[in-house]
Amino acid sequence: MDSRKRYRVLGVIPARMASSRFPGKPIKLINGEPMIWHVWQRSLLSKVLDQVVVATCDREIKEAAEAFGAQVVMTSSKHTRSNDRVAEVAEKIPYDIVLNIQGDEPLVNPQLINDVVNEFEKNNDIQCVNPVSEIKTDEELNSPHTVKVVSNLNGRVLYFSRYPVPSALISERKYPVYRQVPILGFRRDFCIKLSRLPEGPLELQESIDLLRAVEHDMPLHTLITEFQTIGVDTPADLKNVEKALESDRVYKEYVLNGSKHTKGKRIQES
Repeated sequence: MDSRKRYRVLGVIPARMASSRFPGKPIKLINGEPMIWHVWQRSLLSKVLDQVVVATCDREIKEAAEAFGAQVVMTSSKHTRSNDRVAEVAEKIPYDIVLNIQGDEPLVNPQLINDVVNEFEKNNDIQCVNPVSEIKTDEELNSPHTVKVVSNLNGRVLYFSRYPVPSALISERKYPVYRQVPILGFRRDFCIKLSRLPEGPLELQESIDLLRAVEHDMPLHTLITEFQTIGVDTPADLKNVEKALESDRVYKEYVLNGSKHTKGKRIQES
C-alpha cells in the first residue's frame, strides 16, 4: 500500500558534531564518503518519503551535506536530543508524518522506512511508531549502546533502558527480547507536543529520547522487524559498517547503479 495516497511524509536526518561518545561522527568517512551521505542516499530510495532534509546546527555538517546535494535545515544549537531537532524542523515544514532517520545509522533499510509509514496508514490511532528487532546475543543485550525495549501485549512501549531488561541471559530466556531500531515515525502534532514537554528523570538517567513520552504517558507503538542496523557510536563501528557494506544489497543499489533521486525542495534557512 502506498502511504502517499493519504499522508505527506517528511524524512529528517538529524546530525550534530558534538556527540558525547564520538565527536564529529556524521562526517567521518565510510568507504570514502561521509557517514551522513550513506543515510541520505538510503533514505532517498524509500518509496514513501516526499521530502528528505538534513537537520543540523553545525556549519561542517551543512557544508558536507550541501556538497552532495542534500537539503539542509539549520536548527538550534541547544538541542541535545535528536527528536527535539526533528520537531523544530516539523514546525517549520508542515507534513502529516515526520520520520527521525538518525544520522549515525548508515545501514538504514529503505523498506523499513516504508514499513514505518505504512503503520500510520493501517491505524489512524497510532501517534508514534518505533521499530524493534530481536536481540540475539548476550553481547548485544549487555551493550549500553543498545537500547532495550519492553512493551505490553498490545505493542505499547512500557520502558526503554540501556541495561538488560527484562533480566536474565539470552540463553536462559523463554521469550524474545527486543532492541530499538532508531527510525522513529511521528504524526506531526505528536512530535511537536512531545518536544515541548520537560525532560523527566528517567530520560535524563538513561539518556533515551522517547522515555519522555513514557514518563508523560504518551502512547508509543512498536513495530517488530527483521531489519538490523549497526549504529555508529565508536570508531570501531565504522569498520564494522564497512565490512557489512561488502554484501549489502542497498549499498550496491545507490553506489553501483548511481542514485538519481532528488526528493525535496530547497528550504529557507532561519
